[in-house]
Order: sequence, then C-alpha cells, then structure tokens
Amino acid sequence: MLSAILNWLGGGIVKQFTDPLLAAYQAKLNAKNDTDRLEADLTINRIEAARDIALAESGRAWSATSVGRWLIVLPFGCWWAAIYFVQIINPWFGLELVVIDVPARIHDMALVLVPAIVIADAGAFAARRFGK
Repeated sequence: MLSAILNWLGGGIVKQFTDPLLAAYQAKLNAKNDTDRLEADLTINRIEAARDIALAESGRAWSATSVGRWLIVLPFGCWWAAIYFVQIINPWFGLELVVIDVPARIHDMALVLVPAIVIADAGAFAARRFGK
C-alpha cells in the first residue's frame, strides 16, 4: 500500500522519462546498423529535451509569469468562458443568465497584463529553445 502511494506521488513523473529513456538506450545498444543507432540517438535526445523542459518548468513555480498566469490569465479565461457558455445556454433553455462585467480598472489592467504574460512566456520559451 505504501509503495503504491509513493509510486503515485513521485514515480509517475520519474517513470514518465526514465522508462522511455532506458528503452531508448537499450535500443541503441541493440542496434544492428548505423541507421537504427542514429534513430535511437534522436529518440534519446528528444526524451532528454522533454525532461530538461519539465525540470525547468518545475523550478519556476513562483516566477512572475507563473503567478501572473494563476492570478490574471486564468480568471479572465474563466470569465470569457462563462460569457460564451451563458450565450449558448440561454437560448437552449430559455434562461436569462447574465455574466457580471469586470470593473473597468481591472479590465484595463488585464488588457496590458495578459499580453505581457503571454509575451514573457514566449520569450522564456525562445530563450530556452534557441539560447543553447
């Protein structure tokens, strides 16, 4: 039981990368020709890159863009989803639901902050991707 809980807590993320990586290394060792060996090398590089990105993402949980995503982008996404949901549901069921508008100052801030967070995320991705 304890083993199952520990596997559930930590093993899922570890196994997500270690099992395919071990299989790729085994395929490289068992390769019969250069083509198979190169294909295994490409697989290994792809898995290692995904692992590195996952490690980098886990280390920046309290960065400004991460906190901004949770405090600004997510609520505005839910607000817009509610608007579309209400527009679809009202005619179907003959309801008159209304989504309350966000205060003007908060809306004005979101018009600046949401694109800034998206641009910061894109810049961080580009720096990780092309910075090496």
